[in-house]
Amino acid sequence: MKSAKKSSRHLSKIQVWLIYSAIAALAFALMGLIFSVLYNNISFLYNFILISAFIFVIPVLLLKYLHLREIRECEAYFPIFLDDLKEAKSSGVSFPQAIISCHGEYGAMNKHVKKLQQDISWEVSIDDALKRMRKSLEDSSVLSRSMTILLETYRSGGNVEDILSALRGSLLKIIESEDYRKSTMQQHVMMMYGVFFMYIALIVMLGHFLIPMLSEMGKTTASTSASSLGGLSIMSVSSPCETCANAFCAVLCGLFKVMAGMFSFGTNPLNVYYKSLFLLMVVVQGIFTGIMAGQISSKSWIDGMRHGLIMMFLGFVIILGANAVGFF
Repeated sequence: MKSAKKSSRHLSKIQVWLIYSAIAALAFALMGLIFSVLYNNISFLYNFILISAFIFVIPVLLLKYLHLREIRECEAYFPIFLDDLKEAKSSGVSFPQAIISCHGEYGAMNKHVKKLQQDISWEVSIDDALKRMRKSLEDSSVLSRSMTILLETYRSGGNVEDILSALRGSLLKIIESEDYRKSTMQQHVMMMYGVFFMYIALIVMLGHFLIPMLSEMGKTTASTSASSLGGLSIMSVSSPCETCANAFCAVLCGLFKVMAGMFSFGTNPLNVYYKSLFLLMVVVQGIFTGIMAGQISSKSWIDGMRHGLIMMFLGFVIILGANAVGFF
């Protein structure tokens, strides 16, 4: 049952990281509570809670992403292992002996091959050993299917060398087509990044020109609230949060007030509403654009979350940086 332990080891590693991340996030949030009480400023707590969320999520996603890269490397080296296995089998030895005699360089696949050889040398049946190896590679549909074919090849017998050669050729074609698809889609991913940066630039421009214009209109309206120009009544310009009529609006405006305190958007109701709204739009746009980019490039939600976090972080930095220099 050693291969099953190996498979569960990755899961236990994620669980350990999850526990450590939760403890670190909780400790950081507690620090924020202490600072907010000491300095009588609730913004400390909100900022520390935001950072705690990143502390909790990012390590686990990073671990999952590293595991995904390891699986991709295993897929790339598996045809080399099959080629060595075919050459060893061609020399006339039995299938288990052919596996034991494979001593090439297989990258991330090395530990799986060595584990398979170890199981066979400990007189574990080749059938069980291959099943364990398939279990440890089950996160890859390509490798899982290949191991199933390898297992059926051993069970059925026949011309094993030809089957291994055909399997290797099929895997190489799959890898080649996947590499071609990635290289083709990479330009689309770059275009999505470009569109996202254009979106951020538009949001910054709106914050720089629209909000001051609305504020000036509000001041003008306040001084001439009862007057009219050219027979037209001057409508007051105010924050939509000042006329909330339902629970959803109240919750959203409460969130905007919290965001304004966290990111120093000021106390002007128009600034609180529009700057918080624009930042939230950038965050949501970044996350979902990144997920789409990951699905396009590698058909993986983990890769999508990586792009999403990158875009969200860049959006945060650009918006908050523009706000810090007074351009937003």
